[in-house]
Amino acid sequence: MDHAPGLAYHHVQNSPQWVVVVASLFAVAMFSLSAALLRSEEIGIWGSLFVTAWAAVVYLAILNFTRLTVTVDPAAINLKWRLGWPQKTIDRGRVVSVEAHRNTWIAGWGIRKVTRGWMWNVWGLAAVQLELDNGRVFRIGTDDVDGLLTALRR
Repeated sequence: MDHAPGLAYHHVQNSPQWVVVVASLFAVAMFSLSAALLRSEEIGIWGSLFVTAWAAVVYLAILNFTRLTVTVDPAAINLKWRLGWPQKTIDRGRVVSVEAHRNTWIAGWGIRKVTRGWMWNVWGLAAVQLELDNGRVFRIGTDDVDGLLTALRR
C-alpha cells in the first residue's frame, strides 16, 4: 500500500483485462459498422454519426467501470471510478460499523441499489459493508477486504 502522509489506505482495483479487451473489440466493431453505414445512402451521415456516438458512449461507460480507486483518510472514505466520475465521499464520522460482506452473483457489478443502500463494485463477490448513522448501508466491492477493514477500523 503506497500512500501519502495522513492517508490510511489507498487501493486501486481493476476488472480482469479481458473485460477491457471485449469492450475495445465492441467499439472497433461499432466504429466499423458506422464507417460502412456512412457509405449507405439509406442511413446517411446522421445514422452513421448516431452509431458512432452510441458506440463511444457505451465504450467509455464500460471502460469507466473497470477500475475503482478507494482512498481512506482520517476524515473520509473516497471512491472514484476510472474516468473520475462518478465519485463518492463518505464522512467517516457517519460510519457506525464495518464488516466483511459477500455479495451474491446476482448483485452484479458497477453501481447497484441493494437492500437498505448502495453498492459500488468492479469485480468479484467480496465487499466491505459500511453501516451509516441513518441506518443505510454502503458496500464497497474489493479484492482487499482485510486491508480496507483494517484501515476503516483505525
